Parts: sequence; structure tokens; C-alpha cells
Amino acid sequence: MAFIFLNAGVIVNSVDLSKYVNEVTVDMTLNPVEVTAMGGGGKQFIQGLEDSKIDVTFWNDFNSGAVNQTLVTARNTGTLFPIKIYSNGTTASTTNPSFAGSVIMTDFPLVAGKVGDALQSKVTFQVSGTLTVAYS
Repeated sequence: MAFIFLNAGVIVNSVDLSKYVNEVTVDMTLNPVEVTAMGGGGKQFIQGLEDSKIDVTFWNDFNSGAVNQTLVTARNTGTLFPIKIYSNGTTASTTNPSFAGSVIMTDFPLVAGKVGDALQSKVTFQVSGTLTVAYS
């Protein structure tokens, strides 16, 4: 069944920023580890460590409790903080899994754009450890 992506849920450091989201990507990457032995006819690999990241493009807002203040506060703690992503709303279900983890921010342009554009920030969150996928 096709799914129209209309209502992503994004919770950063316990703050619901969903109404500011324009685009979101959850990338659950697993690094390949080469284990090719002598005499092998081609490279062989096993699954290595997870190296996941989350990219979110926010419509920026500098008001109290909005995007900029929430992200700057989380970044300035210098510690991991929680993030949770949903494909539709903010309640997990069998048809709407949540993706959660502890993250650091690795890319956060505070201001970027050209004259006449709505102000956006594409933020990259690097997952520390693994992402948890929940269906309820």
C-alpha cells in the first residue's frame, strides 16, 4: 500500500517540533566489515556496527520554546539528548512505528537562505549507539 507523507512527528529533547518540520530522513546505516580470506573469488562482508543519523529540515522559528531555542539548548548541553521520529503524528502503532535514540547534533546552520526565502535549517543528528524501532 502506498503512503502519503503528510504528518511526520519529531520530538527533540522532549519538545514536540513537528509543526516546524518540512523534511525528515531516518538513515539506519550498518557498516560492512570485510572478512575476505585468501583465495576468495570476491570480497565477503559481515554486518558491522550501526552508524545511523537523522536529518530534519525545520522551518526556523526564534520564539521561546520553538526550533532555534530548543536546538541551541540541546546542543549546548554537550551531552546526548533524546530524539523520536514518527511517520504520522506522535503515537506509535503497528502501522506507524517510532524511531528513537540518543543523539548529538553534528550540523546545525543557524541561518541559511537567500533573499525572499522562508528561513530553514537542515539539522543532522548523529545517533549514539542504536536506533530503537517501536510499533506500539
